[in-house]
Amino acid sequence: MSTRETISWGTGVSVSLAADGRREITGRVELTLPPVSPSVGAALEALSEGDRSFSELSALAGHDGVTHAAIFHSLLEGLRKQGLLARTLHVDGSVIARLAPAAPQARGHALKEGVRYSLSRFAFMHVVDGSLMLETPLSEGRVELSAWQGPALLGALATPRCIEDVTAAVPGLPTEAATAFLRMLAEAGLLTETGADGVSVEPGVLATWEFHDLLFHRQTRWGKRESIYGGATYRFRDVLPAPEKKPPLQGERFSLEKPDLSEVERRDPPFSVVMEGRRSIRAHGARPVTRTQLGELLYRAVGHRHVVFHGRGEGEARPYPSGGAIYETEVYVIVERCEGLEEGLYHYQGAEHALCRISGRTPELDMILQAAMSGALIKERPQVMIILTARFARMAWKYETMAYAAMLKNVGVIYQTLYLVATAMGLAPCALGGGSAEVFARASGLDPLEEGSVGEFLLGTRPE
Repeated sequence: MSTRETISWGTGVSVSLAADGRREITGRVELTLPPVSPSVGAALEALSEGDRSFSELSALAGHDGVTHAAIFHSLLEGLRKQGLLARTLHVDGSVIARLAPAAPQARGHALKEGVRYSLSRFAFMHVVDGSLMLETPLSEGRVELSAWQGPALLGALATPRCIEDVTAAVPGLPTEAATAFLRMLAEAGLLTETGADGVSVEPGVLATWEFHDLLFHRQTRWGKRESIYGGATYRFRDVLPAPEKKPPLQGERFSLEKPDLSEVERRDPPFSVVMEGRRSIRAHGARPVTRTQLGELLYRAVGHRHVVFHGRGEGEARPYPSGGAIYETEVYVIVERCEGLEEGLYHYQGAEHALCRISGRTPELDMILQAAMSGALIKERPQVMIILTARFARMAWKYETMAYAAMLKNVGVIYQTLYLVATAMGLAPCALGGGSAEVFARASGLDPLEEGSVGEFLLGTRPE
């Protein structure tokens, strides 16, 4: 079986030749190459025509002499470091794998003889445009798998193995092909060295990262991939209608009293006192929070305001900022003990400043409250629990890549707003670090992929 490695421009790279002989290269970066000799130019033209082996390109570049071949090799290395080139592995004329962009990464490395390797715990595989793509948040290099031999080799790398052991794991695959595939994985940062004890050798800071945290962090920051980063791309504008605001729910409605904000200003402590006094207070007093207090908190922290935006006419705003003024966050309230309200689950309808009752006490609500007690390390049920949900499509319709990250940032500013208002009112606030979206979906009857819980917050009176 014959093994062949070829080089080509990476996906999305375009090259144009100017009249003065300069070449404009556009891709992950934009470069301008000065005029080159005819032989080097011929090698670059061959690179634009498709996959070529390194020896073929070297022969073309060296047609006018060894010096020109050396210039081309240096140029090729520079292009590789900029992530503008792809490398493809062929076995008997069939493509096995493709590395793109073929650039050395901070976490990538060269293979070492006698060292045992395993697939990185940060590696993941998914389908991209009909192909299997192997990636890691540690690197921009991606390996596209085009035949069964690649996944077979990955299976062998689930446990630490030396290069020789891996190449023997797929019978019939040439040793040079398996080694070339492993070099691709190493260059893309997809392999981890392991010690004699079989434990991965990782820098201390890397050991502190969970797979899902690192993937989320890197995927939602600018510049990780060559795809468009998340601004207002309106990618679904011609595919889906803009998602509407949540329609009012049908059910028993309880109007809440709007606070007199001028009175609030007179009685509130100074802002700096509120800021310095903000604390998470988990224990609640014997006296329950009142419906009036709950209404004031909701209005001041998340209630709707009618405003006029400069240059955009009338619209809606709330006391907290939201990306694009979309306000995809909805507010639900679980009442355990609240003077003037029966226990159960309510939806806060900000435009009407009212609570719509969804249900009374249910096993699902008990599960949510029990989990909250465990998360907050308290022995008694909280008086009130506020659940924040996101109507995901409202943000994703406008923004790309960063949409979910923006929703979580909005949860953070709501948390702080709830904390400050509750502190000013002398109540006991406490944000939680997590909750079950699945259990809340059962409790509320919502489709968790359309509108799911993304934040939880406890509220009550302070202990006497």
